[in-house]
Amino acid sequence: MKHWAELVPLRVAVECAEGRAVDIRWAPDSGAHKKFEYARVFLVVPGVETQRVYLDLVDGRDWAAMELPVELAAGEYAIDVDAYGSASWGDGRLEGRGRSAVFTLGARAGGEIAGG
Repeated sequence: MKHWAELVPLRVAVECAEGRAVDIRWAPDSGAHKKFEYARVFLVVPGVETQRVYLDLVDGRDWAAMELPVELAAGEYAIDVDAYGSASWGDGRLEGRGRSAVFTLGARAGGEIAGG
């Protein structure tokens, strides 16, 4: 596995849609031209670096659209993306990593979660 300093830094953008839906996109930072075969997407609580909640495995794309977990409390979150350069699930090479800006999920009237 590569040392963290050798990983391609990723720009990760999160757009909150209606309810708990989020659109996530990632790309290599600094104009690097790198094709990733798949990525793992995680939810993180800023300041709690040791706890990442696995959300999805994305194959062959640089984006994902998903619903955040129902049990997720209102608060501040970020998305981590680990990108792999090999399509082999068993020995994929971690080659890129990035984190989104913090976004806030807050409660609306009726207990519905609002993104922003």
